[in-house]
Amino acid sequence: MLRLPFALQNALRQPQIKRVKDNPRSIMLIKPCCIGDLIMTTPLLEVLRQNYPTARITFVTGTWSKAIAEHHPAVDEIINCGSIGIPGRYTIKEYVKLARQLRQSHFDLAFVLDRSPMLTLLPWLAGITRRVGPDSLGRGFSLTDRVPVSTDPTHLQHQAEIYLDLVRALDLKVDHPRMRFVTTPAEQQSIYPASTTTRQVVVFPGGGSNPGMDLTAKRWPLERYRALTARLVNELGLQVLLIGGESDKALNQQLLDGLEVPAGLVVNLAGKTSFGESAAQIEACALFIGNDSSPMHLAAAVGTPVLAIFGPTSPTEYGPYPLDDPQHIALWRHPTEQPCFFLGKMQACEHCTCMQSVTVDEVWQAALRLLKYPQPQAASPEVRP
Repeated sequence: MLRLPFALQNALRQPQIKRVKDNPRSIMLIKPCCIGDLIMTTPLLEVLRQNYPTARITFVTGTWSKAIAEHHPAVDEIINCGSIGIPGRYTIKEYVKLARQLRQSHFDLAFVLDRSPMLTLLPWLAGITRRVGPDSLGRGFSLTDRVPVSTDPTHLQHQAEIYLDLVRALDLKVDHPRMRFVTTPAEQQSIYPASTTTRQVVVFPGGGSNPGMDLTAKRWPLERYRALTARLVNELGLQVLLIGGESDKALNQQLLDGLEVPAGLVVNLAGKTSFGESAAQIEACALFIGNDSSPMHLAAAVGTPVLAIFGPTSPTEYGPYPLDDPQHIALWRHPTEQPCFFLGKMQACEHCTCMQSVTVDEVWQAALRLLKYPQPQAASPEVRP
């Protein structure tokens, strides 16, 4: 029923809507949260800049995630929407204030990269002529260009490809875009240590926590990270850097407790760096090993090889992008071969063995492959979506 009045309005304004696509002067993207999701929008940003080199591109995002937009060269302006878009975190008054602010900017074209009906409605309230976004379960009722999204767990699609489908629907050129995060010279100079002859590997045992939800079921068992870290240091002589935010300090310290390695070869950097500095640290390392998380996507965005361990989520949807990149490996041992986390929700799971099914030896051999060390003659541990 909600589609009908918007469909009528779109039909009456069809000539004006079509003209916007050819030469938009100002483009708005809205994706309030969260960090990993925003990193997966960066291929779309690349495509928009290539197709509209003179347009002003504005990214509307939240306080938690705006660092991603700040580090992409295609973005000209950032509007901080605070907590708007996170259920239960904002008021109607704040929502209306943002709509008024957006209306004053007179955008020609909007991309809504969220499936919330409240966010889908926002560019219509802002008076934006052409509004493009994914239409999942009918929540894109107020868009002028509703792009279908599969709700079938047997036909999964990567989130970055869902965003790219929006520009494909406008017949824009899409030429193998990649995720991108550009660190600053100051961030690059902040890496630990400033110079070293020892190869470094980043390990991130955390993830699954953000303002929108708490899904720590995505974490591989800590004792397995401890065993893997010991092998990386003792057998390969690598330095392991444990990264994360302030909330990851205790978890990283638990990994360190009982770890028998030479002093100084495992360092807990959690809470000691900004997000951009963490990106520069990952960029300087030979490999990233971790769970499905924003640092995993960040590693792919700065060009570092990624070894990702998956459980309730599927690498087909959330793996290091692009999925066919040979410098990335995603390990997934889900018993049903269908994700427990789908359409933004955790489904009931009777098995709960997916994270435990990935062994230390599998991760070790995948790490040897990405680090280009000789491997024992055995079947490849790689599992690609």
